[in-house]
Amino acid sequence: MDEFKIEEFKSGDEFDVAALIKTVFDEFVAPDYSLAGTNFFYGYIEPAKLAQRFSRGDVLLTAKAGNAIIGFIEVRDGNHIALLFVATAWQRKGIAKKLVARAIASCQEKDKPLKGFEVNASPYSEKIYVKMGFNKTAYMQNVNGLKFVPMALEFGS
Repeated sequence: MDEFKIEEFKSGDEFDVAALIKTVFDEFVAPDYSLAGTNFFYGYIEPAKLAQRFSRGDVLLTAKAGNAIIGFIEVRDGNHIALLFVATAWQRKGIAKKLVARAIASCQEKDKPLKGFEVNASPYSEKIYVKMGFNKTAYMQNVNGLKFVPMALEFGS
C-alpha cells in the first residue's frame, strides 16, 4: 500500500494537483494565514496557472500511488521550491524528501551547476525543511498575507 512513484507532471494533472494542494493547505497551512493570504494562495494554485507554469518550463513533479496524485512539487527559476505538498494519509513516508531529491536532479540536468535550493517555508513546513537540511536565511516574513521563513539548502562544491 505504501508504493508510490515520482513522475513528471503531465498536461491534465493540474486539476488533481490543485485539489490535492487545496486540501492539504486548508488543513495545515491556512490556519496560520489571513483571509487575504489564503485567497492569494488559492489564486496561485488555480489549475490554469499550474498548467501555464508547466508550459513555461518550471519543474513540476507528481508522486503517484496507482493513478492517484498523492504529492507534488513545483520548482521555479531553476532553484526555488514554489510548492511542495503531500496528501495527509501519505505524509511521513519520505515522499516530500524524494520529490525534493528528484526536483534537484531535474534542475541540475537543466542548469548545471546549482549552488543550492531555496524555499519560502510556511510555518507548518519549516520543520520538514530543516529535516531535509535546509537552514533559515531570514526571519519570518509576511507578503500578500502569506507567512513564510526564507530557507536554503546549499550543495557542496
